[in-house]
Amino acid sequence: MKSKHLGIMLAVISIIVLASLIFFIRSFDQHLTEACVATCGTAEGSTCSEQGCPYIQGKGLLWIPLATCILIAVVGGIGLFLAFSKSERVIQQKEYDIHKLNEEEKKAFLLIKDHKEGMYQTVLAEHLKFTKVQATRLVDKLEQYGLVERKRRGMSNVIFLK
Repeated sequence: MKSKHLGIMLAVISIIVLASLIFFIRSFDQHLTEACVATCGTAEGSTCSEQGCPYIQGKGLLWIPLATCILIAVVGGIGLFLAFSKSERVIQQKEYDIHKLNEEEKKAFLLIKDHKEGMYQTVLAEHLKFTKVQATRLVDKLEQYGLVERKRRGMSNVIFLK
Protein backbone atom coordinates (compact mmCIF):
# COMPACT_ATOMS: atom_id res chain seq x y z
CA MET A 1 0.00 0.00 0.00
CA LYS A 2 1.35 3.43 -0.87
CA SER A 3 2.09 5.84 1.94
CA LYS A 4 -0.31 8.41 0.49
CA HIS A 5 -3.24 5.97 0.65
CA LEU A 6 -2.23 4.81 4.11
CA GLY A 7 -2.06 8.44 5.27
CA ILE A 8 -5.54 9.22 3.94
CA MET A 9 -6.94 6.10 5.63
CA LEU A 10 -5.28 7.00 8.94
CA ALA A 11 -6.58 10.57 8.77
CA VAL A 12 -10.16 9.53 7.95
CA ILE A 13 -10.27 6.82 10.61
CA SER A 14 -8.77 9.22 13.17
CA ILE A 15 -11.39 11.87 12.39
CA ILE A 16 -14.22 9.34 12.75
CA VAL A 17 -12.88 7.91 16.02
CA LEU A 18 -12.12 11.38 17.38
CA ALA A 19 -15.62 12.63 16.56
CA SER A 20 -17.15 9.54 18.19
CA LEU A 21 -15.01 9.97 21.29
CA ILE A 22 -15.88 13.66 21.64
CA PHE A 23 -19.56 12.78 21.25
CA PHE A 24 -19.16 10.11 23.95
CA ILE A 25 -17.46 12.53 26.36
CA ARG A 26 -20.13 15.23 25.88
CA SER A 27 -22.94 12.75 26.25
CA PHE A 28 -21.28 11.28 29.36
CA ASP A 29 -20.96 14.78 30.88
CA GLN A 30 -24.60 15.49 30.11
CA HIS A 31 -25.74 12.24 31.73
CA LEU A 32 -23.64 12.95 34.82
CA THR A 33 -25.17 16.41 35.13
CA GLU A 34 -28.69 15.00 34.69
CA ALA A 35 -28.01 12.30 37.30
CA CYS A 36 -26.65 14.90 39.72
CA VAL A 37 -29.68 17.14 39.20
CA ALA A 38 -32.01 14.17 39.72
CA THR A 39 -30.21 13.16 42.91
CA CYS A 40 -29.57 16.55 44.48
CA GLY A 41 -32.60 18.48 43.27
CA THR A 42 -33.39 20.84 40.42
CA ALA A 43 -30.78 22.72 38.43
CA GLU A 44 -31.76 26.10 39.93
CA GLY A 45 -32.35 25.03 43.49
CA SER A 46 -30.00 22.15 44.10
CA THR A 47 -29.63 20.88 47.61
CA CYS A 48 -25.96 19.83 47.22
CA SER A 49 -22.95 21.52 45.67
CA GLU A 50 -21.20 20.33 42.52
CA GLN A 51 -18.31 19.01 44.58
CA GLY A 52 -20.71 17.10 46.85
CA CYS A 53 -22.53 15.32 44.04
CA PRO A 54 -21.45 11.68 43.95
CA TYR A 55 -21.72 11.51 40.16
CA ILE A 56 -19.46 14.46 39.43
CA GLN A 57 -16.86 13.12 41.86
CA GLY A 58 -16.59 10.09 39.57
CA LYS A 59 -15.37 12.35 36.76
CA GLY A 60 -11.78 11.97 37.98
CA LEU A 61 -11.11 9.33 35.34
CA LEU A 62 -12.17 11.60 32.49
CA TRP A 63 -8.49 12.21 31.66
CA ILE A 64 -8.39 8.76 30.00
CA PRO A 65 -10.71 9.70 27.11
CA LEU A 66 -8.94 13.05 26.85
CA ALA A 67 -5.53 11.35 26.52
CA THR A 68 -7.07 8.99 23.98
CA CYS A 69 -8.32 11.99 21.98
CA ILE A 70 -4.82 13.47 21.95
CA LEU A 71 -3.30 10.16 20.85
CA ILE A 72 -5.84 9.77 18.05
CA ALA A 73 -5.19 13.37 16.95
CA VAL A 74 -1.46 12.60 16.75
CA VAL A 75 -2.17 9.49 14.64
CA GLY A 76 -4.39 11.63 12.39
CA GLY A 77 -1.60 14.18 12.07
CA ILE A 78 0.81 11.45 11.02
CA GLY A 79 -1.78 10.31 8.49
CA LEU A 80 -2.07 13.82 7.06
CA PHE A 81 1.71 14.06 6.88
CA LEU A 82 1.87 10.79 4.95
CA ALA A 83 -0.98 11.84 2.69
CA PHE A 84 0.55 15.17 1.69
CA SER A 85 4.27 14.42 1.80
CA LYS A 86 6.13 13.88 -1.42
CA SER A 87 6.94 10.28 -2.07
CA GLU A 88 10.57 9.34 -2.38
CA ARG A 89 11.74 7.91 -5.63
CA VAL A 90 14.03 4.98 -5.41
CA ILE A 91 16.87 5.34 -7.84
CA GLN A 92 18.21 2.02 -8.95
CA GLN A 93 21.78 1.87 -10.03
CA LYS A 94 22.29 0.46 -13.44
CA GLU A 95 24.62 -2.50 -13.74
CA TYR A 96 27.14 -2.39 -16.53
CA ASP A 97 28.79 -5.33 -18.24
CA ILE A 98 32.45 -4.35 -18.41
CA HIS A 99 33.90 -7.83 -18.96
CA LYS A 100 34.31 -7.19 -22.67
CA LEU A 101 36.45 -4.08 -22.04
CA ASN A 102 40.25 -4.11 -22.03
CA GLU A 103 42.20 -2.69 -19.06
CA GLU A 104 42.45 0.88 -20.39
CA GLU A 105 38.74 0.97 -21.18
CA LYS A 106 37.89 -0.41 -17.72
CA LYS A 107 40.05 2.24 -16.03
CA ALA A 108 38.40 4.97 -18.09
CA PHE A 109 34.90 3.64 -17.42
CA LEU A 110 35.46 3.36 -13.66
CA LEU A 111 36.93 6.86 -13.58
CA ILE A 112 33.87 8.26 -15.38
CA LYS A 113 31.59 6.26 -13.07
CA ASP A 114 33.26 7.82 -10.01
CA HIS A 115 32.44 11.31 -11.34
CA LYS A 116 28.65 11.16 -11.17
CA GLU A 117 28.21 14.72 -12.42
CA GLY A 118 30.19 13.99 -15.58
CA MET A 119 33.82 14.40 -16.55
CA TYR A 120 35.52 16.54 -19.16
CA GLN A 121 37.24 14.50 -21.83
CA THR A 122 40.47 16.49 -21.33
CA VAL A 123 40.45 15.62 -17.61
CA LEU A 124 39.98 11.97 -18.50
CA ALA A 125 42.97 12.16 -20.85
CA GLU A 126 45.08 13.76 -18.12
CA HIS A 127 44.14 11.11 -15.54
CA LEU A 128 44.96 8.26 -17.90
CA LYS A 129 48.01 10.05 -19.36
CA PHE A 130 46.55 9.79 -22.87
CA THR A 131 46.76 12.18 -25.76
CA LYS A 132 43.55 13.89 -26.87
CA VAL A 133 43.33 11.56 -29.86
CA GLN A 134 43.71 8.44 -27.70
CA ALA A 135 41.06 9.73 -25.28
CA THR A 136 38.69 10.44 -28.18
CA ARG A 137 39.11 6.93 -29.57
CA LEU A 138 38.62 5.43 -26.11
CA VAL A 139 35.41 7.40 -25.51
CA ASP A 140 34.23 6.43 -29.00
CA LYS A 141 34.57 2.74 -28.07
CA LEU A 142 32.77 3.25 -24.76
CA GLU A 143 29.97 5.03 -26.63
CA GLN A 144 29.72 2.16 -29.10
CA TYR A 145 29.32 -0.28 -26.20
CA GLY A 146 26.49 1.94 -24.90
CA LEU A 147 28.21 2.67 -21.60
CA VAL A 148 28.77 6.42 -21.86
CA GLU A 149 27.51 9.41 -23.76
CA ARG A 150 29.36 12.52 -24.80
CA LYS A 151 27.84 16.01 -24.64
CA ARG A 152 29.35 19.11 -26.13
CA ARG A 153 30.09 21.95 -23.68
CA GLY A 154 31.64 24.89 -25.43
CA MET A 155 34.91 23.78 -26.97
CA SER A 156 35.15 20.53 -25.01
CA ASN A 157 33.17 17.37 -24.32
CA VAL A 158 31.66 16.16 -21.05
CA ILE A 159 31.29 12.40 -20.64
CA PHE A 160 28.39 10.91 -18.66
CA LEU A 161 27.29 7.36 -17.90
CA LYS A 162 24.25 6.22 -19.84
